[in-house]
Amino acid sequence: MSILYTYFFSVHRKIFTAGLFLFCFFSSEGQRNASSHFSKQLSFITENDFYLMQGKDGYHTNGIMFNYSIIHHSKRSSFVKQVDQFEIGQKMYTAFSRKIFTPDQIDRPITGYLYGQFLRTGFLKSRQFLQWGISAGTIGKASLAEALQNSYHRLIHINASYWGWVWDYQLKSAFGINFSAKYGKGLVENPNSLVQLTPVTQLSLGSLFTNASESLVFQFGKMNVQSKSAYWDAALHDKQENLKAEIFFYYYPQLTWQLYNATVQGGLFTKDKGPIVSDPEPFVLLQQMGAVYSFKRYSLRAAVTFKSEVAKSQRFNNKYGSLQLSYRFN
Repeated sequence: MSILYTYFFSVHRKIFTAGLFLFCFFSSEGQRNASSHFSKQLSFITENDFYLMQGKDGYHTNGIMFNYSIIHHSKRSSFVKQVDQFEIGQKMYTAFSRKIFTPDQIDRPITGYLYGQFLRTGFLKSRQFLQWGISAGTIGKASLAEALQNSYHRLIHINASYWGWVWDYQLKSAFGINFSAKYGKGLVENPNSLVQLTPVTQLSLGSLFTNASESLVFQFGKMNVQSKSAYWDAALHDKQENLKAEIFFYYYPQLTWQLYNATVQGGLFTKDKGPIVSDPEPFVLLQQMGAVYSFKRYSLRAAVTFKSEVAKSQRFNNKYGSLQLSYRFN
């Protein structure tokens, strides 16, 4: 099993490097190609605190997601466009640093989260969208986070047996299902404006996460309208349409009211939740700053995320970087 994960991470690193090179090359080539239509999109998203060169390797220490998006054909005239998304991913949560030596230094419950998710987003007139979704996933050993992180550490010559002992204290495996809903409305009416403000309300209900959040997306730069923008994974169209290139910056503050978080408290219906659990912080503030570049077949997003304490036992806040590479096709 360890050989499999070592191979996976080696291939993953090479694919992303090659994909980034091809993106830069073909995006310049794409400027000379005729306009076409692309109704499908593949995205690769990676999150890691290492990208910020902090040297800590803690809290939300890694995330890998693969997303497939496709236009949903509907006869409902109320929607300008509908997009379906299918995503699989894994996230890892550890203590504030891998350089700890005793269990009492574990200030955030140790776990992974492996999940699959379906989302449907309907873009309405007047710069509005409505999204609903369902996800299923597992925490604990069944999430395969322990095997993945230890194999990766061995790959980069970090002593997994020396630093990997924290996984002996991870949460117990627990499977769960979640439902989500999201609504947003752009406040700036001029489609040629260099600024857009979009308040977003989101609800999540299930056996893994139950919360409510309110956020505001501030965008500045050259961008398409909401139903055609790469930021909302909506740069898809099933007819000949010349979408303009996008390059813009964004700031995304979000305040979340947590009622239940299985990555902190353990499984909702699990009696033995694990050796180290915590109560969740009732309110969590997330702030993300990033940039998006999108042209024809390709999109690239880079961001830095700052997040306040998720668990009451957590000593520090969390910050990490993220990259998203998307490729559109017919």
